Amino acid sequence: MKTSRLSRLVLAAALTLGVAGPSVRAQSSDIKSVEPKDIKDIVTQNKGKVVLLNFFATWCVPCHTEFPDIIKLEKAYQDKGLQVVEVSMNDVTDKDELQKYLSETKPPFRVYIAANTEDKFYTDVDPRWDTALPMTMIFDRDGKNVAFYKEARTYDQFSKDVTPLLAAK
Repeated sequence: MKTSRLSRLVLAAALTLGVAGPSVRAQSSDIKSVEPKDIKDIVTQNKGKVVLLNFFATWCVPCHTEFPDIIKLEKAYQDKGLQVVEVSMNDVTDKDELQKYLSETKPPFRVYIAANTEDKFYTDVDPRWDTALPMTMIFDRDGKNVAFYKEARTYDQFSKDVTPLLAAK
């Protein structure tokens, strides 16, 4: 009787802390690397949703400021049709460092890693992108790119961008 009660308490605590969430269970080998074409396919697969596509790196100081706001945004708007797609611009050899960061931040969305960090990767994603991080693109429900930012944004700024897009059905 005491053991089962203790087990339930431990499980409840783990779920409350997000320990059982997918971003915590994922190992660095589970972080999928993506090419620009893969990223475009992911956006297309989410047609019907508003997609916030964000590129960051664990070594990027403004990214560390922005990332918690993106997590908060996803939690606030996911039930209304927002899909966050995160792509790390860490070198693929830095998967363990990325995994450590994800274990600490516990994002509720899938995080990918860029297959490479060559200049061509950036321009193949979008010719306007000059390697600045963080970089965010927002797509409406039809998959049309409606916003492009090469600087850190706040929760309030993102919310202003996505609220009207989510209201449009």
